[in-house]
Amino acid sequence: MWNDFIALFSGYGAIPMIIMLAGVILCIVEVFVPGFGIFGILGGIFSVGGIVARSIMGATFAQILYMILVDVSLICLSIILMIVSTRCGFIRHSSLVESKTSISVNYGKDNKQLLKMLGKTTFATTEFRPTGKFNYNGETYEATTYGEFIQKGEKIQIVEVKADKIFVRTADGITNLEK
Repeated sequence: MWNDFIALFSGYGAIPMIIMLAGVILCIVEVFVPGFGIFGILGGIFSVGGIVARSIMGATFAQILYMILVDVSLICLSIILMIVSTRCGFIRHSSLVESKTSISVNYGKDNKQLLKMLGKTTFATTEFRPTGKFNYNGETYEATTYGEFIQKGEKIQIVEVKADKIFVRTADGITNLEK
């Protein structure tokens, strides 16, 4: 049993190893990149391609089963690491994971109250990429820029309100030093 496992990696060859590692890396990237799933599809194709390439080079049936086991184990390990990291690791504090609901913080607020903020300036409490948050009179609001990125602590001006959507731009002046 162990002889097949050791022989699997000792006579692996560079091409199948690169193909299979590329497949695992693409599957890991798929976990972190939202979208269509092209990285996951390519990762699966590359992983299978690495196994097929190794089998063409003369692997035994047991070695191929070990390859499948290693490939699936690496992908499962990456998913487990991602889950643990989103709960208590470095990803939890990144913009990849939002702990809030998808409902706008402005939802249900009186439009007249929002219109009173037109032309006012305040500071960004989060980065605007292009959506972010700011505080005004002790309340948190969500706003969008017209495509520009604004850093946390930068002075912003409220320039437009449509329904419960607030649009801002950078205001002239000095940024807040308390970032």
